[in-house]
Amino acid sequence: MVMSQTFDIKRFGKLVWHDVRRCSPRFSAFGAMLISILPFTPIMTLFQSVTGEVVGASYRLGMMTLISVIMASLTPLQLYANIGRQKKRGDIYFAMLPASKSEKYLSILVLSLVIIPFALMIANFAIDSLLTAIHMPYYHIYLWQAELLDLLSLPVFCNCLLAFVGATLGYMFTNVVRSKGWRTIFGIFLWMWMMGFLAATVILGVSDNTTVLWIMAGVQVVFAALMAFLGWNKMNKLGY
Repeated sequence: MVMSQTFDIKRFGKLVWHDVRRCSPRFSAFGAMLISILPFTPIMTLFQSVTGEVVGASYRLGMMTLISVIMASLTPLQLYANIGRQKKRGDIYFAMLPASKSEKYLSILVLSLVIIPFALMIANFAIDSLLTAIHMPYYHIYLWQAELLDLLSLPVFCNCLLAFVGATLGYMFTNVVRSKGWRTIFGIFLWMWMMGFLAATVILGVSDNTTVLWIMAGVQVVFAALMAFLGWNKMNKLGY
């Protein structure tokens, strides 16, 4: 029986829920890894306080966001790590999923760009709020009171968001590249792309260079669109 390639919203919902469960600690080692990095920001903050450095809510919020973005961008590589590789179990598993190719692609998209980042941010906020409530060292200001939110301009926000989106879409494309060498090279490139744009955004944001920031955002929009097209086109050409 050949799976219908038309989009079905109910079938898509079931697939998204299936993928969420696969990324949970019960069904995936990757889910356990996601949970394990949640205390990283509080631990680093407490370490900073021991050394005598002042750590405010802005520092915690920035660090929490960076860690969440990096981990979330790697979700596609963990979810269906073998879908483009011949004679691997991932090929068979991906082919047997009761969903169309568009549903499979969009499920990875929703999980990687929305669900996982949101879950990580909420979990980090919960841990940080708990430590603030019990007055741990340097935890006297809640994250939503961070001055960083007042300094975050629209071009800075757009560039940070696009750096994450472009890299994540690129990792989705990397999943369906058969050559291990090219997957490695492209994965390193995407990492450098994301971190480079994030660093440049912070530097230019401090200097308030709005024009360059908007140019960077335009470049990232083109890159993200290209990655989305290549990923979908490659997945659509798979023989199942």
